Amino acid sequence: MTDFNVEQESEFDWLANFYASQGAINHPCELHGLLIGRLAGGERLNADEWLKLVVEHMGLEQLKKDERSDRALTNLVELYSENLQQLEDMEMSFSLVLPDDEFILTQRVEALGFWVRGFLEGLALAAKGQLGSSNKDIQELLRDLVAISQIDDQADDSEGAEKEINEIIEYVRIGIVTIFAEFNGNDEMSDDENQTVH
Repeated sequence: MTDFNVEQESEFDWLANFYASQGAINHPCELHGLLIGRLAGGERLNADEWLKLVVEHMGLEQLKKDERSDRALTNLVELYSENLQQLEDMEMSFSLVLPDDEFILTQRVEALGFWVRGFLEGLALAAKGQLGSSNKDIQELLRDLVAISQIDDQADDSEGAEKEINEIIEYVRIGIVTIFAEFNGNDEMSDDENQTVH
């Protein structure tokens, strides 16, 4: 994973801190889900389009400029490029940007729900009419993701619940790679669709 900054924050930590410092109205995990959904649906964004999407998701007219925002913009462009590369290479290193094990279970479950809702929204926007004609396995996977997006965040903080949420996260992660392969598996994409952030 790229060292996003000298403080060695996790991807979730710097993104959550950036959202908090900007007074964003939405959840940072939902942004990552939204991005991955749009990529999985075949959409490609240039740097300006991606950063505009970030500001819109935050519910802001524009970013407050400071040292943190300048660094975060660089991190966001790296996040886009790195995730796209991992998905295109079918790398097992691809992961969801979520709070780590130091957060209480209810926060992690809530964040997963937001992430999956963002993914489903992004996928619907990018894939448009293709979702209804996708194969039976993809349809089943999408139904599972809809169920996961409504996950109850009142889970007990027990060892069994901890194991279960980790299994669900891994199921989602593998499912995302599968969906990406389904909608990005041909070479007939236009030059516009193939563009990446620089």
